[in-house]
Amino acid sequence: MTAVPRTLPLRLTPIPGEALDSWLEALARRMNTPLGGVLSHFGFPSRGRSGNHLRDIPPDWTIALRDHETAAIAHATGVAPAVITAMTLAFYDQRALSIDLERRHVNRRVLWGRGRGSRFCPDCLTTSGGRWQLAWRLGWAFACTLHHRLLADNCPNCDQVQRERPRSGKAVPPPSICGNLRAHPDGPPTGGCGFDLTQTRTLQLPARHPALKAQQ
Repeated sequence: MTAVPRTLPLRLTPIPGEALDSWLEALARRMNTPLGGVLSHFGFPSRGRSGNHLRDIPPDWTIALRDHETAAIAHATGVAPAVITAMTLAFYDQRALSIDLERRHVNRRVLWGRGRGSRFCPDCLTTSGGRWQLAWRLGWAFACTLHHRLLADNCPNCDQVQRERPRSGKAVPPPSICGNLRAHPDGPPTGGCGFDLTQTRTLQLPARHPALKAQQ
């Protein structure tokens, strides 16, 4: 990534606490452009079927960015580098989890790290238009203190964890839709599982429930 990317014609401000991949997907929707086109504009290399670690391509860009990657995104979007870094798990490094910054992997055995994947609050996805919180990727995140409900662990249709694999770069990423491989042969022909995650049911909790106090 040596060339400086041009400034994007449209801007989109990250929402508080948003994860990097969520913001990039929202940016792609804002410009009606496939996600791969946005990543390519920033100079990110295309992910292959193998050998990605040899090309310094992490399993998930949301884990951590190199300085030149952060600078490229900041230049193209007008978002401050510190804000971009705060959308990656590197923001929590050595506080809530431990990251191997050379390989850009989360150590699952230290603190509250989880290798990949994200829980989610269906109500938050509804009110935010499908934007994902970074904190949902932490092992300690289990409840939404805003909507008083437990976070969902997986998609109720395909029973798979969300955000374990990178989204396809060939399409404009739809908001709040499960992008995992479809669970049944008669599922949607494109876009994977396709379940609307805002329709996921999780346990509602009373406002003063001990679990909500513990999550705070």
